[in-house]
Formats: sequence, C-alpha cells, structure tokens
Amino acid sequence: MKKILPIILPLLLVVFLIGSRHSFSFAADNTQPSPEINLADFNSVVLMAIPPRTENLHAKPGETIQTTVRLRNVSQQTQRIVTETTDYVIGADGKTPVPITQQEAAPLRWSLASWMTVSPTQTTLAPNQIGQFDVVIQVPKNALPGGHYAVILHTVANGQNGGKNGQPIQTQGTSAVSPKVGTLVYVTVEGDIHEEAFIRSFTAPSWVEFGPVPFTYKVENLSDVHITPQASIVVKNLFGGVVDTIAVEQLNIFPYSTREFTTTLDKIWGFGPYRAFLTVPYGTSGKMVRASLMFWMIPYKLILAALVVLAALLAIGIAVRRHIEHRNNLSTKRIEVLEERIKELENEKLSEK
Repeated sequence: MKKILPIILPLLLVVFLIGSRHSFSFAADNTQPSPEINLADFNSVVLMAIPPRTENLHAKPGETIQTTVRLRNVSQQTQRIVTETTDYVIGADGKTPVPITQQEAAPLRWSLASWMTVSPTQTTLAPNQIGQFDVVIQVPKNALPGGHYAVILHTVANGQNGGKNGQPIQTQGTSAVSPKVGTLVYVTVEGDIHEEAFIRSFTAPSWVEFGPVPFTYKVENLSDVHITPQASIVVKNLFGGVVDTIAVEQLNIFPYSTREFTTTLDKIWGFGPYRAFLTVPYGTSGKMVRASLMFWMIPYKLILAALVVLAALLAIGIAVRRHIEHRNNLSTKRIEVLEERIKELENEKLSEK
C-alpha cells in the first residue's frame, strides 16, 4: 500500500485542481451583472412620442394620405413645443437615424420631408398633457417607387430641458431621452420596387468548450425599400439531427445600409462538430438568402479530468494486481519451503529406522 500512495496522491491532486478551475470558469461565464436603474433619471424626461414611430404607410404616386402622431409632456412643467419635419440617413451602425438638412436630402431618392405638412407646428402642453399632430403627405406624381423616410421632430422651445449647459439628458428605460424627440415616418410608394439583399458575414467561434454559442451576421439591403427579415438559424449535429432552431429578432434594414444581428444557441452541453444554417427571407416576393458555418463543441477540461481519473484507476488496478501477485509469489515460496522441510523430516525418520 505504501508503494501505491505516491502514485495515487499526485493524480488526485491534478483532478482536484482541474475540477476547481473548471467550476470557477463555468460560474464566471454565466454570471451577468444586474443592471442599475437610477430613479433620478426619470425626472429628466420631458417629452415622449406616442407611438415612437409610424410604419408601413403606403401610397400611390400623386396620392395624398393622412396620419396622426401624438406627444406627451411627461415633465412637471408646462412646455412650449416646436414641431418640424426633416429627412434622415442611417448611421454607420445600420440602425441610428441621423437627421440631415433639406439641401443634403435633395439628391437622395429616399427623401420624404418635403412632401409632409404637420399641424400645429407650435403648441403648448401642460404637465402630462397629450398633444395630437395631424400629418398630411402629398406624394408627387413623379415619385420614385420604394421607401421614403423622414422624422417628425418635437423640440422644447423654452429652454427648460433639465440638462446642464443646455445639453440633452440621456436616460435608460424610456423611449424618450431628451427634450427633442422624434417620430419616424416610413412611406412606401407603390410601383416597380427592386428588392435585393445579401449576407455579408456569418460568424461564430470555431470551437467552444460549453455553450451558449454566440452567432453574428450582417445583412446588406440593396433594395428600394427597407426590409424586415424573419431570419432563423438551424443548428444540426454530426448526424444531421436538428439540435435547435433559433428565431432571430426582426429589425428593419434601411435601403443601401448594412445591419448587424446577434443571437445565441442556448445549448450548454455538447460534443463534436455542429453546422449552423442561416436563412434570411425578405421582401414581399418571398426572396431568401442563406449562409452556413461549422463549429466544434468540445468540453476538453472534463475530458482531461476523466482521462486523469481513468489513468488513476488504471494505475491503482495495476498496483493492486502487482501487490496480489507479489503476495501470491511469497505464499508459493513459503509453501515450497515447508514442503521441502516436511520431506527432510520424513527422510530423517526413515534413516533413523
């Protein structure tokens, strides 16, 4: 037994260290910090658009359409509001509207603000009062088919914006974050609309120890109108069995812009290669783009720990077997010695007779 202990103790120590390290890293990967909410921020909000945007308005060239937007004064003071319309473009992130001037918007085929009339352009709202604004959109007869985009901006005109040095206040958890809020307006002019999109990238870690597995992909929209893909990712194992089907959040992609999407495979345990198939349907005519990738899920720490344990058990088995064989050899030798001694005694008795 003393010969076995020097073999067993180092192996058990290695198993303990691997298991402790694995437990720590697994807990760290799945711990998310709790978001902090500062209640004082909510006192800074002045205006809130209701709803935050108007979508899917359709019109024919030469047609006039109407809609309404509403605005709530959520501050504790009476506010004087100035309302205007402006065109916008999408920022580099593919999702943030960036207002532009009329001169900048003139050459753009997506311009809409010049077609719009909003009434009233100035109003006063008491605390918690909701104001309604009528929007008339006169589509020119020569309007290009496809999407046209603008934003209705409501601005606090009395300077009481609650910020320091007249700067807007950013808050969390609300749809309105400053004294200037906007309602996005989308108008699709009917006609021969070109729809085309591409998957520019589809990535995931090439191998992971455990899930969840993050996926990231980018879709470029080269259509005449914004698209809202209903994308999904199907993950299959080595044998072609479906492991999971992930429905990705539906988000708008504006014309001639690229937007990034992220999602995760919420599978913790797995082993071997997996393939992920991305399908992105878009448009009104059932068009679709696809991409795929391969990744490996290998819990190498558990495998290493299992191998160490197996090696330890094997070493113990060999040591025990050798010990038993050694004892058997000793017993055999003792028996042989005793048998020889008995023969000697028998021979001595015979010689005495």
